[in-house]
Amino acid sequence: MNESSILSKAELLARTLTMLSETVDRYDLFADQMDVVNNPEAANIFRWLSNKQNSRTQVVQKLSEGLELPHISPWDYDWDDAINTEVPGHSSAHYMMTPYHTLSLAIDVEQSAANLFSEIERTAQSPETKKLARGFAREANEFCDYLKVKRSEHPMPEAGWDEDHDPPLLLE
Repeated sequence: MNESSILSKAELLARTLTMLSETVDRYDLFADQMDVVNNPEAANIFRWLSNKQNSRTQVVQKLSEGLELPHISPWDYDWDDAINTEVPGHSSAHYMMTPYHTLSLAIDVEQSAANLFSEIERTAQSPETKKLARGFAREANEFCDYLKVKRSEHPMPEAGWDEDHDPPLLLE
């Protein structure tokens, strides 16, 4: 999301809803992938993350009630390098990832979102948009801190955690 393009509360809400929706979809996809490769710990964490993001989506939808949100075409989102950095990339998940990795990925996503909303607050012209962006940044930072606590409950994987002497094969 290009922070200089956020002109109103309605636009910030519209873009935030899209970002959250993409995050929910990606976490659901990762959970399904982890189920396929029999990694239930990572799958469960991704489902939990998806549910958390879905709850946040509902809050933003509530904030949007009564507003006419602008329609923004996907090509007008101005994601940096055509990538929404506030959503985990498709290649972020590894079939052998541990809970530590899963939570680290989510921490990176939340930190990126917090940075984005802080920048929007800094550059927004409207006091209403600044206030909303500040609240979103605070929420992302708080969730990031919570995820760090959850991650501390899991051991950091040793070097070579992703070495598999019998890797899965794709059958045609």
